[in-house]
Amino acid sequence: MGTRMKQKAAKPTILVASGASGGHLFPALAVAQALRPTFDVRVILGGTKFVDIVQKAGLPFVRLPAAAFNDRGPLRLVWAFAKLLQGFLLALNLVIRTKPVCVFGTGGYATVALMLAAKLRGVPTVIHEQNVLPGRANRFLSRIASVVMVTFEESLQYMPGVSGRVVVTGTPLREDILVLANQDKPVRKAGEFCLLVLGGSQGARILGEVIPEMVATMSEAERATLHIVQQVRPDEVQRVTGVYAKLGLASVVVKPFFDNLPELYSRADLVIGRSGVGTVLECATLGVPAIYVPLELADGHQKLNAGVAEKVGAAVVVEQTNFTPANLMVHVRSLRNDPARLEAMSNAAKTLAKPDATDAVARVIGETALRVQ
Repeated sequence: MGTRMKQKAAKPTILVASGASGGHLFPALAVAQALRPTFDVRVILGGTKFVDIVQKAGLPFVRLPAAAFNDRGPLRLVWAFAKLLQGFLLALNLVIRTKPVCVFGTGGYATVALMLAAKLRGVPTVIHEQNVLPGRANRFLSRIASVVMVTFEESLQYMPGVSGRVVVTGTPLREDILVLANQDKPVRKAGEFCLLVLGGSQGARILGEVIPEMVATMSEAERATLHIVQQVRPDEVQRVTGVYAKLGLASVVVKPFFDNLPELYSRADLVIGRSGVGTVLECATLGVPAIYVPLELADGHQKLNAGVAEKVGAAVVVEQTNFTPANLMVHVRSLRNDPARLEAMSNAAKTLAKPDATDAVARVIGETALRVQ
């Protein structure tokens, strides 16, 4: 008939940038996956960290050089500026070549380079801040971004220079967490108690020291019905496992990394751990009570994250200076012996959860991108 089939139009491109931490990466990947049906999505990473995770997710990616500005030594600062300039030039070339309709970032210095390049080319920019206290990169970018999305409304007081639209969305979470949020907890025998101990992506040495000592002071009956799942540093696995082996626990799993973390959350009666925003919101989504020991960072952002959970009654916060076996035992024993309080904490945690955050963030990005098409 002489009729030529029309060539299928290419999807518009969106660039998704992430910093060099799991707190930046996993929300970025969740959003990238949500955008894929409509857009050609490419992930921008700072350095080589997490390349394997992005590859496993099946997402195309580009690496930009990046260095943090938190070291005040003059040579280090010069190095960081040089890396930022190098990253900016590469990002500018990428923006010119791919012609994105929007650029989205979750923080980190690679995000800064890409956002500046996009701004220079007139491309809409959207950022998302996961923690209560915004990081340096997002505090700077909030002044130039087209849209700023935050997890907690409390974050806005730390962003006085926001020039664009502001949306409170919550933080995008992994799909496997959201699936388990709609399922019932596994049923255990009466009296059994499961303690999940998380130290962040690098483990936390103090948790590996204090918690085994605390468990050793429990009564024989308490230990016989206690299940422990604990994340520790790789060099501590043997020592911590050896301590628990002598205590007659119901079960013990000690590893430096868990690839089934959502399932472990669903089994836990109580979490003890640092208060990175990922942990706080995963506990919230799955309704798991927690004892948080905030990492003592200069900006105090983990303390602020934990404070949000404590304020609604979802968690107990123990400062690291007070994190001793005796003090911890008081809290653990009190919670274990009070199922009604644990249930109340679980319900309180769920008030912090925003299971539709991924869709909400993706929708805002899509709306922002479509305005320029």
